[in-house]
Amino acid sequence: MKYKILIIFFLLITLNTYSYGQTIAYANLDKVIKSSEVGKKIINYFYEKNEKMISKIKLNENEIREKEKSLISQKNVLQADEYNKKVNLIKSEIKDFNINRKKQIDVLNIEKDKVSKSFLIEINKILRDYAEENNIDIILSSNQMLVGKSNLDVTENIITKVNKKITKFEIKVNE
Repeated sequence: MKYKILIIFFLLITLNTYSYGQTIAYANLDKVIKSSEVGKKIINYFYEKNEKMISKIKLNENEIREKEKSLISQKNVLQADEYNKKVNLIKSEIKDFNINRKKQIDVLNIEKDKVSKSFLIEINKILRDYAEENNIDIILSSNQMLVGKSNLDVTENIITKVNKKITKFEIKVNE
């Protein structure tokens, strides 16, 4: 009886010592986005759009400042109630300017988020396919890792796949 228990015990120990390893890799998604052809186009598109918006905002801001300077120079010439009316008009214009500027920035950020999310969805599809093709169980983001062997880094392979598979990516935004 003791021998049977001892044999079962050793069998259980030896069966449990077999490890079933998982294949793990990691990729730098920021690099994939910034280095892929489509990612570069998206970044460039929003950079240019942001620059145009900033130049329009600065132009409007300068117009308001000129009106303000002009009004200040007329302070001693105008009657008090007429001066106060013009001050209130400029204050209203500044308030509208600030609201409009914030709205434009919010719209641009929403557009950026939408496009980025749809691009990331496409990248995730490619990551899934890559994992299936190469029998990889887990692909981690390198941003969430402390240390990993360089041979587990599949970033360049993913960039190549993204460039091959995503050739026509439309940036759909509200103009």
